[in-house]
Amino acid sequence: MNPEDILGENPAPKKPESAAKLNARGMDLTAGEKYEEAILAFSRALELEPRNPGLLYNRGEAFRRAGRSAEAVADLEAVLEIEGETADLMLALGLVAYEADDYALAEERYERALVLKEDFPEAWNDLGVIAFRGAEYAKARKRFEKAVELRPDYEEALFNLADTFDELGLQGQRRAAQARLKEIGAKREADED
Repeated sequence: MNPEDILGENPAPKKPESAAKLNARGMDLTAGEKYEEAILAFSRALELEPRNPGLLYNRGEAFRRAGRSAEAVADLEAVLEIEGETADLMLALGLVAYEADDYALAEERYERALVLKEDFPEAWNDLGVIAFRGAEYAKARKRFEKAVELRPDYEEALFNLADTFDELGLQGQRRAAQARLKEIGAKREADED
């Protein structure tokens, strides 16, 4: 044995981190809203596994949240090339388009998500948001109602539905949606205790 190893003068080389550990770190950083640090973690993981669609998707989401939409699209389109269309991927691409104020493209991508997975409440909700922004309140209502039908405790869709009822002058339905939101919130708080 080399005496320098015992004395710590020749420390053992550091074991490189795995892509899985870097991905987990990136996910934690994204959850903590540390998007630039998350992007670095995902990028390091992608150096180890350059065509890993999960890593590309996660980095794309971090790019989106950091306001770097062109880079988000590039990563998500790379996933599209590797895996083909999935409902979740089309929803993610729709969200990037929506945030870039390209509502027509966002709507097209959300609709494609529904072709791939008809019972996708997030896509129905996001289509409702586009209709609401375009003052197409009757259309928005149907889309939000479909989202809530698919997931009765979907708070965002219920909130959007309450706003749509308000725009349509349906105050009774608005109050009912708001009451349902209160129930869900109270249940969530009770479950957390």
